[in-house]
Amino acid sequence: MNSVHLHQQLVQHLAGLRLPLSQPQQTNLALWCQALAVSPNCHLATLALGLPLPGQRENLIQRLRRDLKKEALQSDRCYQALVRHLFAHWSGQEVSLVMDRTDLEHRWSILSLGVAYHQRVMPLAWQLLPFGGTGMAEQIKLLKRVKPAVPSLERVRVHFYGDCEFRAVPLQRLCRTYGWHWQVGLKSDLYFRPQTGPWQQLASLGLKTGQRRYLNQVYLTQEHDFGPVNLIADWSPNQASPRYWALDLPADSQAWRRGRKRFWIEPTFRDWKSYGFDLEHLYFRVDPAGGKEGFPPGLYLHLHILKPGEWRISLPLQFSADEKPYYDLARREGDEFALRGRWNRAGADKIIEICIPFQELELEPRDRVHFFLQVEKGGLEVERIPPSGYLSLQVPDRDFEATEWHL
Repeated sequence: MNSVHLHQQLVQHLAGLRLPLSQPQQTNLALWCQALAVSPNCHLATLALGLPLPGQRENLIQRLRRDLKKEALQSDRCYQALVRHLFAHWSGQEVSLVMDRTDLEHRWSILSLGVAYHQRVMPLAWQLLPFGGTGMAEQIKLLKRVKPAVPSLERVRVHFYGDCEFRAVPLQRLCRTYGWHWQVGLKSDLYFRPQTGPWQQLASLGLKTGQRRYLNQVYLTQEHDFGPVNLIADWSPNQASPRYWALDLPADSQAWRRGRKRFWIEPTFRDWKSYGFDLEHLYFRVDPAGGKEGFPPGLYLHLHILKPGEWRISLPLQFSADEKPYYDLARREGDEFALRGRWNRAGADKIIEICIPFQELELEPRDRVHFFLQVEKGGLEVERIPPSGYLSLQVPDRDFEATEWHL
């Protein structure tokens, strides 16, 4: 099927969805769907190449820019019709809603509500906000916006998941009113009480690394005395501190596993913001010539960042079969490197790749970064890349493609 025939089929399919759009608007929407489906990223310059239309690339880019300004493509008018169509044909017995926030360049925040599906979260509704945390009012508004499209409880079970930003008691109470199950994160200083007992902070549970506890039939906050709900307290060895969740279903190992769906939003956000480069993360990849099996034991890889600040990212080049790859981040303080933390944003199989948030390195868009790689064994340098001097890169901003990419 060529691109023109595909476009014609998309137009026919959209017409069958009864969207509140005119025929020209449906045609433009089909063009967008097709370009997004065949393009490796969402930059307008790339999408223009995926349009089944004649014309110079710059003219096609301008056409896409004009489309984005049209009110007909706003989510409340058009996208919600697609959401209703999605749930009208939902075949599963469970709908898992996930709410989270992601930030763009310390300028904007996107509050998103989506449905978990195949290790990702499909967006149902979102709101663009000034940079920073979101409030209960915006969160509840988003839930109410999606509620009419969610299948009835006779058809499906509905679960709501969120981290501690979405712990507000009125939000939990709204889930109870809707008949939805919920599981939300809590802060360690939040007060709770058992059915018969005094108020205490979650931190007073005294969890140790590697421990997990389940508490049932408790009440939250002295202000609301909300409950009964159940609690999960977990301190993963990969985390710097314990985490806590409140839920309406019994707190047990099954509930803990079910709650992992909340983390499907993280790769979804990476998909949104990773397109050949990433506005928020620095990726380094090493391709061993002979594969990782050729590494002698005891080798460490150090990524030294020299400018603007001096940092060292370190990881072993071999991990045991049951060990999750990690790297340690340290900053120079005087003559020593002070450890800032350990992260599991690393992969070590046929290739070695690490992902470092620019924010952790205190980097801003358009900063010039100088760095070199070092392989070490027993405190002795085995190899350095480059052999002398350093390599450099620029932290991308939203204009990175326009200024740096050329065809």
